Amino acid sequence: MEQEFVSYEVAVALKELGFDEEVLEYYYTDTRELCDIMKEIKAPLKQQVLRWFREKYGLYATIIFRTSMEDNNEYWDWLIKGEEVVYRHFKTYEEAENACIDKLIELAKQQSNTDDTLLKQQDNGKL
Repeated sequence: MEQEFVSYEVAVALKELGFDEEVLEYYYTDTRELCDIMKEIKAPLKQQVLRWFREKYGLYATIIFRTSMEDNNEYWDWLIKGEEVVYRHFKTYEEAENACIDKLIELAKQQSNTDDTLLKQQDNGKL
């Protein structure tokens, strides 16, 4: 079941973005192992993270299975609403899911940075 949870590094990035949902597991910060004892690093399920990005940032993502027309091989890919479609050809669903969550974190950080810049400009009377 451990593969259902985001990695420690992703959990830290989510905390920085303000993730504060109820979770089943936490990470020990010293060993980076999962535990059910309440700690400061929450370990959400990947499914929970995808929902959180939809609700908090309006970032809609899906993992798709497809067959390449070029070489007739089967792949997993991810799509995020509003992002340019680039097929990455992951061998497993889990690889595509992890890469998708990484991209969502990147997009959310960009969105947060833009929001912070706008707030600073408003505070300085530039808007």
